[in-house]
Amino acid sequence: MSTFSIFEIGRSALLTAKRTMDITSHNVANASTPGYSRQEAVLEPIIQRQATVSGAGVRVVDVRRLRDQFVDSVLRSEAAKKSAFEVGKDVMEYLQVVASEPSDSSIRSSLDSFWSAWHDLSVDAGSASARAQVMERGRSLVDMFKHVGGQIDALSLDLESSLDASVRRVNLVSERLVGLNVEIARAIARQEPASDLLDQRDVLLDELTELTGATVSHLSDGNSVRVSVDGFPLVDRDQRYDIEVRYHPGGTEFRWVSAPGEYTVMPSVGGKIGGYKEARDAMVQDFKSEVESLFKAVVDDINAIHASGYPISGAPGDFFITDGVDYLNSAQVAPWIVADHRAICASGVSGDPLDGSIALAIADRIEGADGSVAPSYNDMWAAVIGRLGAVGQKVDSGFGVQEILVKELQNRKDSISGVSIDEEVATLVRQQHAFSAASRLITTADEMIDTIINRMGIAGR
Repeated sequence: MSTFSIFEIGRSALLTAKRTMDITSHNVANASTPGYSRQEAVLEPIIQRQATVSGAGVRVVDVRRLRDQFVDSVLRSEAAKKSAFEVGKDVMEYLQVVASEPSDSSIRSSLDSFWSAWHDLSVDAGSASARAQVMERGRSLVDMFKHVGGQIDALSLDLESSLDASVRRVNLVSERLVGLNVEIARAIARQEPASDLLDQRDVLLDELTELTGATVSHLSDGNSVRVSVDGFPLVDRDQRYDIEVRYHPGGTEFRWVSAPGEYTVMPSVGGKIGGYKEARDAMVQDFKSEVESLFKAVVDDINAIHASGYPISGAPGDFFITDGVDYLNSAQVAPWIVADHRAICASGVSGDPLDGSIALAIADRIEGADGSVAPSYNDMWAAVIGRLGAVGQKVDSGFGVQEILVKELQNRKDSISGVSIDEEVATLVRQQHAFSAASRLITTADEMIDTIINRMGIAGR
């Protein structure tokens, strides 16, 4: 090895130390950047082909991004489940607020007041104030059921709005992923740094899988990814496919659009939008159906008893009127009763306005004391609230488990990919020493050359 080769070795060490310090500085600068993965230089010795020389220096052959695809895959899957549970948890909490149990402004309270009014009327069937009270409590009961039904319908609309926004976001993220696939492939082909582009893609992949429960496949070229939901691709290298959502009386439908005007119904979608679908089609609609069934039972039972009695004036008839289909929106106290309280059928004996047997029978039916096998309306409502609480508890439990699991996986991911400022500073100090040592090597080589050129061969002068 020539003396001048020391300069080349020192030069390679200087350049390598400078490059590694740049990478460490980049890590420190992005320590708080969401989705950033720690990078490190991959070094290798420069091979010297001469038999008498051990080596020719060092070089950076690659910048490695510290990432574990297995941890990423498991974390994305569990995060998607957590998002679905989170939607369900929020919806169940809202429904429990709508139910307002226990409180003085609830269906139970309205039923109790309605029973009390009929009971008072049975004691004094001829009382004008008691009849007015029955009519007003009946209207209050109808208003309470309509209020609950309206809040449930409003929640359904909110879920549809959120679902529409999430689907639009899915399509936008898919479009951006296709662009990043192309950019990454181009950068790698040109041997340009691609780590930061890969981080950007992973952030979008995390978001897309959280929204849809999609699976991510890294393709054989090592640069591109395929993202699919239940076998339907959303992103495939440089191709993307949209999804759409449609609402029907039978539930929510997702469509995979293969071409303009052509689609296939997707049988299953997970993640947040799957949670929205489950909440809208199952949780909300089941609760509404139970509330409507209870109200229908109240209306039909009381109408049947009421129509068998006799009013003070007018002909026997129903207490409530509906369109026979949508009870929650169409029910009301009969207009002729609102106009004239004497039209209330409290008597079981024609021509005897003081008889209160029908009013008592209605009160007994509300209370569940009429001798039939049917439970009281309060018991029926308590069963509805019980089922709501059971579903809410199940969702809360599932969310709690997923939250712990996702947190543990995120910690595992951070231990691999996260940036520790303390570690980076220690690495930076070590690299600084390497840079100083390389500088000292070049200085020493320069002194050697100076001695050879300027001081050797001067003996005897």
